[in-house]
Amino acid sequence: MYGQDDELTVGDLARACGVSADTVRHYERKGAIPAAARRANRYRSYPRAAIERVQIVRRALALGFTLEELARIFRKRASGKPPCRDVRALAERKLADLDARIGAMSALRDALAATLREWDTRLERAGEGEPAHLLESLTERSHS
Repeated sequence: MYGQDDELTVGDLARACGVSADTVRHYERKGAIPAAARRANRYRSYPRAAIERVQIVRRALALGFTLEELARIFRKRASGKPPCRDVRALAERKLADLDARIGAMSALRDALAATLREWDTRLERAGEGEPAHLLESLTERSHS
């Protein structure tokens, strides 16, 4: 299926990983996967091990790592320096950032729920066809 010495074309690698060829090329440009060798016909040629690397990149991206961070980690690994502690510290910072965003979103949710309760009261008080001034009430609320 893969051909020449079990090396993969960009299309083969993309299909094996469930991504587009453009995604594979993008990962390569960013340094998240090693640069492909070039065949005589100038086509990219990836070792089968690239499948695992692309899968690692995809999972790490889903956890919030960036391609730049992954490239830096993989460069450190390639230089013979284990990046494990750096990876863990980076993940810990990402978790703290996520917790902060969740807290902010929870506060926003509470504020929106309170606004809806207030608007329901205003709508009940307003007569049929009368304005309740819902949006205007937002400025009143910010002053209290």
